[in-house]
Amino acid sequence: MPLLRYNVAPTLNGLIASPSNSPADTTPWIVDDATIDFAALYAQFSAFIMGRKTYETFLALSPNPLAGRDKTSVVVFTRSPEKKRQWGEAVTIVDDDVVGFVKGLQQEQGKKDIWLIGGGEVAGLLMRARLVDTVEAAIMPVVATGASGGGMSMFGQGTEGKEGDGGRGWWRLELEELEKKETGIVMTRYRVKYD
Repeated sequence: MPLLRYNVAPTLNGLIASPSNSPADTTPWIVDDATIDFAALYAQFSAFIMGRKTYETFLALSPNPLAGRDKTSVVVFTRSPEKKRQWGEAVTIVDDDVVGFVKGLQQEQGKKDIWLIGGGEVAGLLMRARLVDTVEAAIMPVVATGASGGGMSMFGQGTEGKEGDGGRGWWRLELEELEKKETGIVMTRYRVKYD
């Protein structure tokens, strides 16, 4: 059964998108590191799932690493009829029952893992549903202002004490991997412990 892996590049204080949240300026703090083998990373996954704002960020990339992939392997969660019409030929659009859709992906046998790319609201929803298996954070050596009023946190806004997390608003993680890069990026992999 494929794992659902939340692989994300936050600032040290846990932001994954700037306060403006515009595709051109979503993550200005990302540090380039030539030692990270993105081709090998992408090869580990059979599906890439994300929210609308994250997909808009990918559309702004040149080249877009998701371009040309099979439509069923790139999944975008959005309720926007306009985006469904605009993107429906290139990606799979899910506009309801995100949790049910992801559960279905996790039941597919013989598939590679599923990359939860973002955003924070989707990650928070899937954490509360107890579906995320690992959190893999490439922590950027940056602190960004706006953590209390702007920017997107790794698990969205207002995820505390909701159904699925036992009302406590937090989850235990078990460190599985840790690597410090010369650029100051700290690569981490945590197993989510829901009990």
